[in-house]
Parts: sequence; structure tokens; C-alpha cells
Amino acid sequence: MKISMQLAIAIIDAFTEQTFRGNPAATTLVEKFPEDAQMQQIASEINLSETAFVKPLAPNHFQLRWFTPKQEVPLCGHATLAMAHYLREIKAIATDVPVIFSTLSGDLKISFEDNWIVMDFPAAFYQPCSERSLQILAEVFGDRIYKCLGQSEDYITVVLDSEAAVQDFQPPYDRIAQLDGFGFIITAIADQHQPYDFVSRFFAPKAGIPEDPVTGSAHCSLTPYWAKCLSKNTLIAKQLSARTGDLEVSDHGTRVLLKGKAVTFLRGQIDL
Repeated sequence: MKISMQLAIAIIDAFTEQTFRGNPAATTLVEKFPEDAQMQQIASEINLSETAFVKPLAPNHFQLRWFTPKQEVPLCGHATLAMAHYLREIKAIATDVPVIFSTLSGDLKISFEDNWIVMDFPAAFYQPCSERSLQILAEVFGDRIYKCLGQSEDYITVVLDSEAAVQDFQPPYDRIAQLDGFGFIITAIADQHQPYDFVSRFFAPKAGIPEDPVTGSAHCSLTPYWAKCLSKNTLIAKQLSARTGDLEVSDHGTRVLLKGKAVTFLRGQIDL
């Protein structure tokens, strides 16, 4: 006998106050996780950069998992923000105390400040890239000015000489997909008189994400770097994708705080 299952789902635009901005993530609350292969199929069908599944463990304590269209990932910022927003909206949590998400990256503490959602994430720091990746970067940028910061966790990061250079960069996805690790970040200091401190873009073509609209996890390494460069513990970051998105980030040594807002775009049902 064929057994059917229905899952409530919402698509949340994260790191924005406006629909059609920020980074959309699919979120679903389940009593029990479907099989891994089925969660991957759902994520592939939805085809957003992340689909998040959460199941309750105790009051205000959940197990959280994230899937790109191609694979499960150990950490995702925008889908965590989206999930916290969704759970608050359906009144599945108390908002006067933190929410704990148990994940592949450890326990993440989420707090609420009015409409803001504050995420406590592990900081990440740069290590030297492989010679192979450095050679690929040299081919990608040619005679343009750039500085490779190295590889942090699964992300290689390059600093460019201006905000315009980040905005105008035309990504060669085939070459980026050959770099080590999961994703590729380009970043620069913001132009003078902007209301933000630094900018970035993020690419992960090998994971089925040509360009991610707003990447919370990328700021786990960008925050310590720019905090040191700019001698500021708290900074405003802007991701220069077509949708754009805004974060407030704070450096706390081995942890970073990522602060943003979210808005619900769609609610529906998955029939399995």
C-alpha cells in the first residue's frame, strides 16, 4: 500500500524587509525527518539555494538540516534566519528566550530583538589555498587587481580593489566550479559615504548555486576579516547580488553575530 505524506512549507525571503529581495529559502517543520534521499529530492524540486527541514527536540530546541539542490550542507545562514522567522510566525516557539538549532555545525543560538533575528554562529578563519586554486584564480582575474585571503572552511575568498569591481564581476562559472571547496567569495570595502561598510558576492556552482543572493555563512569569515581591517566590531554588510541583501554583523572572537530581517513570500503544502 502506498503511504502518502503532506508537509506544510513556506518560502521566506531572508536578510530583507521586502519580498523579491534578499535570499529565498524553503522551510518546513516535521515531526520526523523524511529519508535523506527524499529530502534531497524535495530540495532539488524546489530548486532554491537552500531548503531547510527542522524537527522539534524540546521546547525552543530543534534539529535543523539544510539542503541545496545537489547536497546537504553543514551550515547555512539565510535558511536559519528564514526558519527562525517561520517558527516565530506560526507560533511554534517562545520569542522571549533563545531558540537552539542543533546542526552539523553544532548548536546555534537564535535570539529575537523586535523584528530583528540575531544568529550566533562560529567564526571562521583563512588558511592558505592550494597552488591549483591559486592558479585558477590567476586565470580568472588576469591583470585585474585582487588579493586572495585563502580558504576558510569550504570557501575561498578574494578581495577586490573597489565596490564597483565586485558589482561588475562576470563570473566564469566553469572555472569557479574547479576551485577547491564548496563556494567562492569576492569582497571589497564599501565606497565612501555608503550606509554599509563592505560588500560581497558568493558563488557555488558545483553545489547547484551559480550565485547565492545573500549568504549568511560567508560572513562567518568576512566579519573577522573586515572587523580587523576597519577596526570596528560591528559592521553593516551588503551583498551585491541582483536581489541584494543587508546584514548587521559583529565580531566576537570565535563567534560572530549575524543580524537580519525576513518576510514570508509563500505558504503551501508538499504532497509526497
